Formats: sequence, structure tokens, C-alpha cells
Amino acid sequence: MVSIGKLMINDMRNIIRDRMLLFSGFIFPVVLVVICRLILPWISENVFDLTRYYSLLFMMFTILFPMIFGFIIAFLIMDERDENLLTVLRVMPISRTSYLLYRMILIIFLCFIFVYTFPALSGLIDISFIDYLPVAVLFSLFAPILALIVNNLANNKIQAFAIFKMLGSVFFLPLFAFFIAEDWKYILGFIPNFWTFIALDKILINGSQDVVFLSVGFVYHFILLGMLFYLFNKKF
Repeated sequence: MVSIGKLMINDMRNIIRDRMLLFSGFIFPVVLVVICRLILPWISENVFDLTRYYSLLFMMFTILFPMIFGFIIAFLIMDERDENLLTVLRVMPISRTSYLLYRMILIIFLCFIFVYTFPALSGLIDISFIDYLPVAVLFSLFAPILALIVNNLANNKIQAFAIFKMLGSVFFLPLFAFFIAEDWKYILGFIPNFWTFIALDKILINGSQDVVFLSVGFVYHFILLGMLFYLFNKKF
């Protein structure tokens, strides 16, 4: 517990010290809320009616939270890789598995706080907190998946930035599922957040959860997490 506490304190110091991470983790979410509460309503009233697209805009903005926190944790882990901390952990009281689990649980928890409160803060959608709960968890599970993908593929921060830019484009693709034929949209099902978007859309349309899409989403996310976790341990 002491080791985990020290890691948490060290994480906060690193985030506060790095302006980019500080902006990503604390300032950018505030900017998103301002956009949703002030700018989008103004555009809808004075320029173009965006209200019919609010649910899509909500999905687009919400997926940014796991991307942001995935970005933060990925770079914290990368810093520790460069400092050979992962090697040192082999002889430390805290195991490397415990260290990685701490990282994953921390990122899921932080992301969940922002994602779960975003409907009320943004005002873009009207949804029951109970119905939204599993969807918020799904959104949050995406953060460690992104962090592990980057750390498995990138050997340095320059490569990590390039991978993030590429993945950022890929993970917005499921939004196009709402503009193509019903049968064809499932070709985007290999992208994890596709199932999260569809599950959320079903709640907004039907007023209740769709167990099928939620179940597929959770199973797919946990399979990806397990595979990426295994590959990371094997590589480092």
C-alpha cells in the first residue's frame, strides 16, 4: 500500500510538472464544458441548428476523455520505461503486475469521473444516470486500452505522438456508423468504441439499455485489455 501511495504521489507531481499533461487532464475538460454550454447553444440559435446532432457531438466529445487519460498514463509509463523502473520493479516490494493494475485502475477511475458527470455538465443529452452507468464504464475501459496500445507499439515519445494522431482518427470513425446503412455499419465493429457509441444510441432512442450491445462491448474491451496486458508484460 505504501508503494502504491508513493506511485500515486509521484504521478500527481509528474502531471503538475508537465504543462501538457496538466492541460490535458484538468484544463481541457473545462474547455469542453464551456464549448457545450456556451458556444454550441449560441451557434444553434444564431448560425445553424445543431440540436439534432447533439447526441453525436456528445459521443465525439466524450471519447476525448479516455483518449486524454490514455495519453497521460501512456506517457507516464513511457517515462518510467526510460528510467528502467519496470526493470527495478522486479526486485521491489510491489510486483510489476500490481504496478500495471494500479495504473489501469487509476486511469479508469479518473476517466469515469469525467465521463459519468459529462451528460449533466454538458447538457447535450438527457439520460438517466442509472442507464448511463454501464456506458460510462465502457467509455472508461477504453483509456487503458489506448495506453497499452501506444506502449506496445511505440519505442519513444516521438513514435507515441505519431501513433496517438493515427489512432485519434481511427477512433472517431464509429461516428460515421450513424450515417451509413444498418447492415454496413458493423464493419466498424473492430473499433472498440463502436459498441459504446451504439449502446449509448440505443438508450437515447429506446429509453432503456440494450443488453446485447453492452455485453459485446464489455467482452470485447476485456479481451483487448487481457491481450494488451499480456503483450506489454512479455515485451517489458
